Order: sequence, then structure tokens, then C-alpha cells
Amino acid sequence: MMQIIDASDRPNDVHGYSVYCLVLLAPEPVASDVQKVRELLRPERAMIPAHVTILGTFCGIESLERVYEQVAGACKEFDTLSLAPTGEIFESSHVITAGAVIEVIPEMQALHDRLAEAILPTAINAYLDPAKFIAHLTYYEELPESEKERGARVAREFELSAFDVRDVTLMGRVGTSSEGDWRVVREFPFGG
Repeated sequence: MMQIIDASDRPNDVHGYSVYCLVLLAPEPVASDVQKVRELLRPERAMIPAHVTILGTFCGIESLERVYEQVAGACKEFDTLSLAPTGEIFESSHVITAGAVIEVIPEMQALHDRLAEAILPTAINAYLDPAKFIAHLTYYEELPESEKERGARVAREFELSAFDVRDVTLMGRVGTSSEGDWRVVREFPFGG
């Protein structure tokens, strides 16, 4: 079994980021709709704009150039992905988190697997076991306890639309999970 670390308070590395992840950013109007939910609930954790994580948080990379090469190479093999919610709610037991479960189509699973095989052997995993990939779009994470019930209600009532993505985005977090900020490091279009 792969070792998974808690990178909540990890310091920034030589590249200026504490952790990284690869995501499929949601386009408008989905991105704005999710942001409105977040503004309503005020999560206590730094959050990436509305997205589906294709390869969860990792750190300890020696070369950003190598990551760029690996991700660009993987993205050449894919075309537009059509993402659709299943109607199920994604919840995490270790933090107050909720979002929409996204159907894992074969192309998405193949992209996830390709990225995990390319990146994780030379990085430290700080996310879920990649063998247990569950695609989801997070509405909120780490809500104040006083907002837990309202958050659950909002998650049940939010109607997420299907959307298409045409690239993978490498995100890097500057700082800690509670006080940091996620930034776009680089985008990698599908098809090359």
C-alpha cells in the first residue's frame, strides 16, 4: 500500500509551492455557481476554483520540468472529456467536505492512471490512494462546525450541470491548507 502523508502545514519547496495537484477546471457558468456556494458557506481551507481532481495532492518533486514533460505527454493521448454528475453526494469522513460525484468514464480513468504512473513514483503522495479513484467536484471543505447542517443541505440541493474540459491544470499551493493560496502553475491542453 502506498504511503500517504498529511501535507496541511508543509513548507514551500524550492519551486515556491508546498503541494501540487492536477485538476480538470470547470468552465463557466459551473465555476461561478460553485464559487457562490463557497462564498455562502465560507470554508476554512484554501480551495482550488471549481474542479475535478484528476491526480490528488503530491509533493516532494525534484524537477518541475520533469512534471511538465510527464503531464504534457499524457495529455497528448486524450481529447475533450465530457464530465457528468451521477447525482450522488461525495462526503469525506475526516473533514467536513461535500461535493458531487462525477461519473468516471473510461477516458477519465485512463488519464488518471497515466498521470499516477508518471508522477507518483518520484513524488510523495498527500492524497487518497490513487488505486481508489473517485471523481468528484468539491463544493466545500472544512466548514465551521456551525455550518455543517447548512452545508449538507446546500450540497443536496445544488444542481451541478454536466460540462466539458479540454485540458489538465497543474495547481500549486503556496503556504498551508488553512492560510495558503492555490495558483495555476501550468495548463496542458489535450491532444498536444
